[in-house]
Amino acid sequence: MKPRVIGIMGGVASGKSMVAEMLGSLGAEVIHADEMAHELLEKPEIKEKVLERWGKGLLGGEGKGGGEGKIDRGKLASIVFSNGEALKELTNLLHPPILESIRRLVLESALGGEGGVDRKEKESIPLVIDAALLLETGLDGACDLLIFVEARPEVKEERSRLKGWSRGEVQRREGFQAPESQKKKKAHVVINNDSSKEETFRQVKDFWQKLVL
Repeated sequence: MKPRVIGIMGGVASGKSMVAEMLGSLGAEVIHADEMAHELLEKPEIKEKVLERWGKGLLGGEGKGGGEGKIDRGKLASIVFSNGEALKELTNLLHPPILESIRRLVLESALGGEGGVDRKEKESIPLVIDAALLLETGLDGACDLLIFVEARPEVKEERSRLKGWSRGEVQRREGFQAPESQKKKKAHVVINNDSSKEETFRQVKDFWQKLVL
């Protein structure tokens, strides 16, 4: 049976979102949990709770419509990824609505979705979940197939520096996630992302043609 829901796992800065986007370019429907979190931080009720807890010093540029300002996600990350309790608080605030949205999208995919899309056509489109805490939140249980994206520590470190992260940030953030060995053990497919994008895309296409088409 073709996998209908595909979960993407991997270490910090391993290239999970890139692999998810590659699958999207091949025809999959992609859900990015990070993008959902960014949207939630723009919602007044969530924003208010975050600022009340960690202060208005988190405000950065202008918000939607030129309002009070957006939460600087970099500043917020520096707080929560240096304090386990702070990360837990933020997770408890953001994850319930994110998980609810993802589960709703998975259900809609199974039922054929909305907008007049033919059910059989909708069911034939794999749904890809790109979520950093896929295992920790139990979302792996909603997946028919799990992909693990691997990359050497030095490669992840280099990619993190291109994002503007300080040295050691990858290891620090990974300390709050399930071990990579556990993720790799649960995976059905491993994509190596140590080399070029072209080589990674070759592996993704090979997976797509063998297991999805």
